Amino acid sequence: MKNFRTFNHAVSFYRAARALELPAHLRDQLSRAASSIALNCAEARGKDSLKDQLRFFRIAMGSVGTTPIRAKEAEAVLRGQPVKGDAIREAAEKAKQAVDPISDFRGSAAYKKEMAGVFVRRALEKALESLTARKPKPKQTRPTPRRRKK
Repeated sequence: MKNFRTFNHAVSFYRAARALELPAHLRDQLSRAASSIALNCAEARGKDSLKDQLRFFRIAMGSVGTTPIRAKEAEAVLRGQPVKGDAIREAAEKAKQAVDPISDFRGSAAYKKEMAGVFVRRALEKALESLTARKPKPKQTRPTPRRRKK
């Protein structure tokens, strides 16, 4: 999984979480959450078909409301149809509708709502690119015996 950036980031996050000096219960909770991300990425990446891999991916967003949210409507758009441009754009639109940001010094609510859709679209395009760039496993065949010349 050398070129799988999400997995590599998750592993780095896990290592950083383990190194923090926190009370035991907090360190344990943080390391379990961090390892869960890495394990889910690894399990999804190990699946052979794109359909099997897509079952493991979810759309979650933070800093776009009072709590982090999971965009289940956007995920539903991607299920049961080929993940291509139209589906990605529709999922990004659903994700945009799912957020309820507040205006603050980082930006207006309208800006954050718009950017949520943009970031979801970009993330889906990158994830799809990463999944489809994967080389298929070579088929195992027996070598054909050579014939001797007479």
